[in-house]
Amino acid sequence: MSLALIHNIFTEITESENWSVHLLGFKHSKRNGTSYNCRRIELEPQQKTQNIIEEISQLYRGQNGRLSKYSDVREYDGTCNGTTIYRISENNENVTIDIDALIQGIADSDVESDPLEMKAQAYVLSNEIVIAGEEHRVKLISMNNPIVSLKNRFFHKDDKFWEISDKVLNLRTTINVLVYDRTVYFLDMSGEILFNMERAYKIKCHESVEVIEKMNIVSDIDIFKTTATTGQNPRKFAAFSTSKLDKLSKKRNRKKAAEYFKIPIIGDDCQFDTSKKEDADNLVKVLCNKAMWDILEEMPVEVDGSKNWVV
Repeated sequence: MSLALIHNIFTEITESENWSVHLLGFKHSKRNGTSYNCRRIELEPQQKTQNIIEEISQLYRGQNGRLSKYSDVREYDGTCNGTTIYRISENNENVTIDIDALIQGIADSDVESDPLEMKAQAYVLSNEIVIAGEEHRVKLISMNNPIVSLKNRFFHKDDKFWEISDKVLNLRTTINVLVYDRTVYFLDMSGEILFNMERAYKIKCHESVEVIEKMNIVSDIDIFKTTATTGQNPRKFAAFSTSKLDKLSKKRNRKKAAEYFKIPIIGDDCQFDTSKKEDADNLVKVLCNKAMWDILEEMPVEVDGSKNWVV
């Protein structure tokens, strides 16, 4: 359903006029979180903004459009599948982003400062569109630097070519992030930097490890902590399964997981033996939906991610 929605959005954007264009800068801070700085700009001739919207629509929709490469829409889980659009829903429990700060930053766009002096990292096209008779707020975000200094570029005048030394506005039609009301869609992973996703899944990782420690289901919490919070493992916690952890609170389920996924257990309490890094790593895979059981081969397999089976 969501993939059809994305197609509808890129079709319906051409039906709306009066799009606003904003240069977008952002800064991540451990103390203050993420702040967004925007500068609203106007393009001439007046029809040019609408022309860009039509170019974007044509680029993405249709049989051979860029949307044709995607096979599904999946809730953001830290994986990087090029044929998947990753969604961050407002009620996502595993990753928290400050969508309010982005929306407010665009709404409060400056109109007086020199746009060429702004450290813009992206640009935004913002408007409302109508889908199924209802109005929805849409923001198309291109993560390419819109203010550039051209090198070895020249314009023609008086039968000579003169170097272009001024900064210019370069609005690419590649869209990396789509915001539909309060739901965020990543069309590729370059959008992760916009919301500081690394910080988001590291926070989730540390919170989850604290819960696991309190449950006392692992034998060596120090090795488990080190394994879970380093390397690529924090990213996996974007798909952390609270329901799986709840099930592992029962001894019989720990025995079953140990048997299927070859994770040793020790003691009368059947704790997972995490004294070895590889066993701690396998437990992370189980908890973060990266481990499945192949019923035909009867063996554990590592997977990119999982979603509900559709019958």
